[in-house]
Amino acid sequence: MSMWKKKVLPLVMTVPVTMGLAGCAQTDAEVSAAPYEKGDETIQLQFWTSAVEEVNQALVDQFNETKGAELNIHVNAEYQGDYWEMQQKVNAAAIAGTLPNVFVDEVAMTKGFADNDIIVNLEPYIKATDFDRSDFQIGDLGNLYVGEDLYAFPHMRSVPVMYVNKTLAAKAGLNANGPATFAELEAYLQAAHDATGEPPMYLFNYDFWVMEALLHSYSGTTVVNAEETESNINSEGAVKLITFIEDLESKGLVKVLGVTDSDAFYAAIAKPSTALIFASIGGYKTFAGMAQQSGLELGVSMIPTGEDGKRGVPVGGSNTYLANTGSDQEKAAAFEFMKWLSDTEQAAYASANTGYLPTRLSSLDTDLMKETIAAFPGYQVASDQLEFSKMRPMTGAYHEIEDLMGGRINEIWLENLNIQESLDKLAEEVNVILNR
Repeated sequence: MSMWKKKVLPLVMTVPVTMGLAGCAQTDAEVSAAPYEKGDETIQLQFWTSAVEEVNQALVDQFNETKGAELNIHVNAEYQGDYWEMQQKVNAAAIAGTLPNVFVDEVAMTKGFADNDIIVNLEPYIKATDFDRSDFQIGDLGNLYVGEDLYAFPHMRSVPVMYVNKTLAAKAGLNANGPATFAELEAYLQAAHDATGEPPMYLFNYDFWVMEALLHSYSGTTVVNAEETESNINSEGAVKLITFIEDLESKGLVKVLGVTDSDAFYAAIAKPSTALIFASIGGYKTFAGMAQQSGLELGVSMIPTGEDGKRGVPVGGSNTYLANTGSDQEKAAAFEFMKWLSDTEQAAYASANTGYLPTRLSSLDTDLMKETIAAFPGYQVASDQLEFSKMRPMTGAYHEIEDLMGGRINEIWLENLNIQESLDKLAEEVNVILNR
């Protein structure tokens, strides 16, 4: 796995549960919980982390030195890799009976974990401790829930944004904020191309997260229907978007990169001739630093609007999950750690030190976040864009589906295939996966 995926843009994917685990999501009535009571002996908890290893470890160290010492709870953090590596290890641990007490994984995995009894319904713990969840209002919260019950706490959040090379914009006489609409995009890219003679935009189709944002915004299209039983990838809106990008690619205004071309995309970010890229706000600090080293100023703008002013961005990032393992006292202790980890100051610390957005409204009022936004104003743009946030698909097979779609759509662009016919075939393949 490349450094890009592990360190720069922790990808937001969901991985199918393929281990054959049995079970179903627990209802509130099926689970009981009591508040944690401090004992004489220290409770040891295992916490599996993913993505930003150093920040997660620093938070664990803070807990152990403060709240953990007060409550006789000690957390041992173990980094497990990227999101899908974590998912595979969690599935294997569930079968082997070696689950950690708490773990971090991607937002769209909640339902799959709950359906297989890998994680615990948090509603009884919330009631037992009078926990106030109302501050969790950063973006769409659907990926925390299964039905009406909360099964996860938000850990770190990200959305796709449009990065703009302000230095090139000034040179070419273009808007420093980039195109506001997709209708303006071609003329913007053409002017940038005329100024440099090189492709002004790179589209890295590494997963379907950015494509979800483009589909939502360009034509109000979702990848699957509301019931997640049928694909929309061959719908009129999807055909329009794929055709639009193909036209830009044929004119040399967009260079499409395949799923293995992360190094080329990473290098393109700091090229003086690159006008625009669509990528995660999670890479903001890294990208800004790279651009600065090349003598460029990099700005952040919202994804352009499409037909009738539409805009939609999927909310990605990670959740923390309480695993279905250990004694009642250990579960209660793990919930105390999860509460602390999600609290205002910790959410602000995680955001300021990673590039992810904070997961609490109150975090935005902390001095740390105010200082961070003042130094990196793109965070405010990304936060404002959450007004248009969308939940990611929750089907446990979505990682398999988005890998399939990314590869097939790249083939359309790179091999000049018939768009409608290719998308019809792709929809059939997706539907088989959704309904198997």
